[in-house]
Amino acid sequence: MFGLFKKRQELPKIDPGSASEQSLRAVLPRAERQNSYKEIHVTTNTGYKLRGIVVDHSDTGMRVRFQSIETLTPTVKVVVPGLKIRGNAELVWQDATDIGLRLIPEGNESSFDFP
Repeated sequence: MFGLFKKRQELPKIDPGSASEQSLRAVLPRAERQNSYKEIHVTTNTGYKLRGIVVDHSDTGMRVRFQSIETLTPTVKVVVPGLKIRGNAELVWQDATDIGLRLIPEGNESSFDFP
């Protein structure tokens, strides 16, 4: 019925450290994430302020969870006192109450105006 009972093809196994794993990492680069449960203060470029929790973070970005569904501007200012992170970030993805933020390096934030 509608292909529900078709036999699924198994995905090939990739050995850690193999050439195929390294080629996948080259195509899908992602920094190693660290679990964290720290409070974050987010300010949009319209001046709207909200608080959330950093679920996990890396050197390049973080996953943030809010208490309710929030609409953010494409760029925001973030302050995470527990992780000593302060700066600008851009919205990468949003899924209900979770959002993904990419941290903007310090030399590149001059084009964003925040109140």
